[in-house]
Amino acid sequence: MDYSRLCRGGGDGHLEALTGDNIDLIAAHLDVTYTVRLAACSRELYDMISKDEGKMHHWDEPCLLMPPPAYWFDEHWDVARASRLHDTVYDLVPLDHPRRSVALPFMHDRKWLGANGDWIAAADHHGWCLVNVYTERHIPLPSLPDSKIHHSIVSYRPAYSFNWGPAIYLLKIVICQVPTKGGRYADYKLIALFDKTIFYLEGGGDWRMLEALTPAPDYPNYCDAIELRGHVFAVDETDGSTYFWDTANENLMLPFVIPPPVVDDQQYAWFLAPSADGKRLMIILTVNKIGIANAEVPPDIPYAANGLQLRQYPPVATYVFELDPLSTARAGDFLWRQVNSLSDHSLFLGLNYPIIANLKKRESKAPDGTLVPFMRKNCVYTAYRNIRYNQYPKILRCNLQPDEGETVGVISLPKDGWDSVRQAAMWFKPALNIARSVLPLKKQ
Repeated sequence: MDYSRLCRGGGDGHLEALTGDNIDLIAAHLDVTYTVRLAACSRELYDMISKDEGKMHHWDEPCLLMPPPAYWFDEHWDVARASRLHDTVYDLVPLDHPRRSVALPFMHDRKWLGANGDWIAAADHHGWCLVNVYTERHIPLPSLPDSKIHHSIVSYRPAYSFNWGPAIYLLKIVICQVPTKGGRYADYKLIALFDKTIFYLEGGGDWRMLEALTPAPDYPNYCDAIELRGHVFAVDETDGSTYFWDTANENLMLPFVIPPPVVDDQQYAWFLAPSADGKRLMIILTVNKIGIANAEVPPDIPYAANGLQLRQYPPVATYVFELDPLSTARAGDFLWRQVNSLSDHSLFLGLNYPIIANLKKRESKAPDGTLVPFMRKNCVYTAYRNIRYNQYPKILRCNLQPDEGETVGVISLPKDGWDSVRQAAMWFKPALNIARSVLPLKKQ
């Protein structure tokens, strides 16, 4: 049977045969995007696939989107580009279930720069764009003003130079608001996060640079950014200070500054996220380096469920704080409140827009004290913070309420090389309900 023709909305005359074991057989051989298209062919198929707990168990839970491990060889980029970049089939790895493949033909000769929901921000030699994972709708993005790219997007992280200053490095594209059909796909909001500056874009407009408080060469050292309630927030990796701008202001004047919640000599990795209700700003910090005495490296523990390699490290300090930045800005009193529990939720942070997943059915700890199941509630999961981040480890799980002696779970990925062209792994939540909201769901 021609699966691709059926999944693209054809299939009339074949649907009556797709019942029971036939659906199981087809779904087992389709990648995630074609499975969603299959579900969109009819309401009966949607119901069958959505209820197929045995094979579709990873719907609506964050997974790791990354290249297949076979493509992680450290080759000179010319060789790697010729032999591997044209491959557009990636791995989608649930943390406790078998990995699935996902076909992203639009990623041919492109690198992803960020994601939110069903949308990926991508770049090639010619520019940036937004692409929908399931429909493949393509939205070109305007160029940055007065900029010139220095390095190939398929090589080391791209550097940009501007008429007014030195080269700066792109960290990621933050998709703050995804485009929607109701907004004619022009209602998106984006942040281009560089290490030394930030640009903001609303659909249909041009990129606007957000002014910094400090002049060159003492620019902030940005590491993460989000948009919340009409304001852009960016955290400085140096000390955890958070800057924010009112996007309704045409001139995007100098920002407010929120002092860090913790001031000490420890080096932290800083992340920003909205609260579950979208009203408060959360700042997440974890120790930037983890390890054990004498620089010993724990052995890899193969996880048969999905082929990932796990490691155990001693506990590291992980903190979550929150505040209502808009009410405190008016009062001029920024007081962070520590969040000691995420309850039934977990945070998934990295190159993607922050995912706050409701994991009510999951445990918060393993009954026997082991690393698995790896997906748990009341945890913070961190992955790559930008498109080229070489510091190990890349992906870890920290429990906000660990038991005494509880270890940190780490997903061990093959080490990067300077010439490697592999994509940075990021969190992605496959959603079957896209078949109802975007794809043409047919009635039978």
